[in-house]
Amino acid sequence: MKVEVNILVENTTPAPGFVGEFGFAAVITVEGKKFLFDTGLGNALKNNAAMAGIDLAQIDDLIISHGHFDHTGAVLDFLATGKKKIYAHSNIFVKRYAAAGDFKKEIGVPFPLAEIEAHQAEIIYTDDFSEICPGVFLTGAIPRITGYEDVGGNFLAEKDGELVPDILEDDMAMVIDHPDGLIIIDGCAHAGIINTIEYARSKTGKNKVRAFIGGTHLITASEERIKKTADVLRDLDVQQIIPCHCTGFNATAALRHELGERVIKGETAMGFTF
Repeated sequence: MKVEVNILVENTTPAPGFVGEFGFAAVITVEGKKFLFDTGLGNALKNNAAMAGIDLAQIDDLIISHGHFDHTGAVLDFLATGKKKIYAHSNIFVKRYAAAGDFKKEIGVPFPLAEIEAHQAEIIYTDDFSEICPGVFLTGAIPRITGYEDVGGNFLAEKDGELVPDILEDDMAMVIDHPDGLIIIDGCAHAGIINTIEYARSKTGKNKVRAFIGGTHLITASEERIKKTADVLRDLDVQQIIPCHCTGFNATAALRHELGERVIKGETAMGFTF
């Protein structure tokens, strides 16, 4: 099985002509079939796809990792390139906010479900662990097992007309059952990177993890949590870790310090082949 992961949107880029943008998006190719995983904030996707020689019109399937604006901002641009299929958790359109004291900022999906319907896209809700093609899975909602991981911020959601803490139940990852070990792609890992990896191992029955690629939302994590995360990643012998986006520079550097060359900071225009 050949798997290629091309990062199209990430906060930073070393490549001329590409645009760094707060958010995440990647094109994952599994045995020739292409998936777009998230779309970034909205301004970089089309430019970076063109720079990478990737025709978005030739990609039929979009996976939305969770319902935040920096992962869904270019969804409508993608849908404009042809008839598409979208995989997402059924909670992605909940109204969401980031809070700091009395200040609240709306951070949910920046368009209503009606916009997807207007583009005649098919939306498939994957609330549970699902196989979407041979050897390719979506986790659906991820159980929160560890005692040291949290969603990574003060997030709120509207429920029955009130604002309540948002546990981001819709947070999910893509899991590829590769002969060399599981390849896990995640948008933010609001469920926790360790919870995500352990759930993927449990549901597939495969213990070996070849790579984890994507956001980890360790940007707000304590040194204690980062150290514990690194220790568990070492114990699980995750062979390659490509932290992106909401991991933050400090946590990425700490993971690199703890785990060495198996950690590579992900950036726009990077590609990986397995």
